[in-house]
Amino acid sequence: MEHMDTIDLIAILALVLALLLMLSVFSLKRRVNELESRLAQRDAYGGMYSSPASGRATDIPAPLFVQNPELAPDLERRIRLLMAEGKKIQAIKVIREARNLGLKEAKDFVDNLERGGNFR
Repeated sequence: MEHMDTIDLIAILALVLALLLMLSVFSLKRRVNELESRLAQRDAYGGMYSSPASGRATDIPAPLFVQNPELAPDLERRIRLLMAEGKKIQAIKVIREARNLGLKEAKDFVDNLERGGNFR
């Protein structure tokens, strides 16, 4: 009889441990979903994240773009959005990272866009 009580106790402990692990997984999944949502919102608004609680925009570092022709339309949209918002310095930072340019080259690039130049 005592042997059966030990097995029951081990089974109960295993179930409790499994439940605790499941709760941790659900908590982590919720956090991942929240972070993915914030990243999607940041990308949609040119590097700015607006906290639903505060309604204020928080500067989040711009993502590192790679030299990929398929990303060029998104990069152009982002640069033009930053310029339209008066965030020329942020636009220069983004184009520097995206195209691996020096500061002067990136500034000249953004200045050229301001004057109506071509993005390429």
